[in-house]
Amino acid sequence: MKRSYWVLGICLSFGVSFIGAFPRLLRSEVIGWSSFINSVIYTEIFSLLCWFIHFTLMDSKKLNKLFPNKFLYGLLSILFVGQLAYGYNILFSETISEALQLQHMAPEKKIVLLLIRGMSISGFYYFIIHSLHVSAEKQKHELEIEQLKQIQLQANLSSLKEQISPHFLFNTLNTLSTLTQEVMVKDYINELANVYRYVLQYKDENIASLKQELSFIESYLYIIKTRLEDSIEISVNVEHNMWNSKIPPLTLQLLIENAIKHNIAAAHHPLKIKIYTENNYLIVQNNFQPKRSVTHSTGKGLENITQRYQLIFNHEIYIEKRDDVFLVKLPIIIE
Repeated sequence: MKRSYWVLGICLSFGVSFIGAFPRLLRSEVIGWSSFINSVIYTEIFSLLCWFIHFTLMDSKKLNKLFPNKFLYGLLSILFVGQLAYGYNILFSETISEALQLQHMAPEKKIVLLLIRGMSISGFYYFIIHSLHVSAEKQKHELEIEQLKQIQLQANLSSLKEQISPHFLFNTLNTLSTLTQEVMVKDYINELANVYRYVLQYKDENIASLKQELSFIESYLYIIKTRLEDSIEISVNVEHNMWNSKIPPLTLQLLIENAIKHNIAAAHHPLKIKIYTENNYLIVQNNFQPKRSVTHSTGKGLENITQRYQLIFNHEIYIEKRDDVFLVKLPIIIE
């Protein structure tokens, strides 16, 4: 629990205990300061106990999963904490009975009064703590949205997002396609247009389907294969029933680009990249043959993917580096 919450709990508990004890002081013909102080201390300690237990219960992930119905979980929390008033009172029965003016009350009525008092204090603190949690979650959600916007901007291909007009680029590509009769050149231009179209379409989106991402990667891999030829071998083996799963846009492109950037790709020692599914994971794997003279890596590509999976899906990705293999395991998200 944060220090500020402890301070708030102590202040609220003192206010509740003072307000609860003050009317009894006024009703007494003789001012009993000793009973007044005992009553304040008694209620202060019980209020702090309610504050601490409610915070603990509300932060418990296991209990929240066990009781997904928030209303039911809140009601049970109030009842559980409130009924502790009876057991708590036993510890202070002699001193507090006089302070609370319960010494002449029938036992049955005394129990009912204590439970009602306990439930009231428990309900009050649950409402305060629940409001604090809702406010904190709202602030956290707003912060995550802002972080996600920044991360999404970094994930896009910067070279395709600079100050070039999309219409100008597409018109230029179409013009180039009409100027040549070579099939390979036409195909290359068309695939380049597909890549640029996908980037523009999803530059402001957080989620794409795996089918859409694989379709984009097909065009991207065509361009890579044309450039590197026999220096790179790429295979994609993804089950069709996984195509509707969700993935942050450009995730596969970043991983492939990362593999090409940091590994040797030569005809006599090709870079082998595999994309496949296994045990509810989409895996991007390459043989590990690092370049000796590679520019210093900032690690932003993998960090970007990690942050987006955490913010969008609340899932972790797994990175494994072995002697001869480097792979990234992306959890398959089906909504």
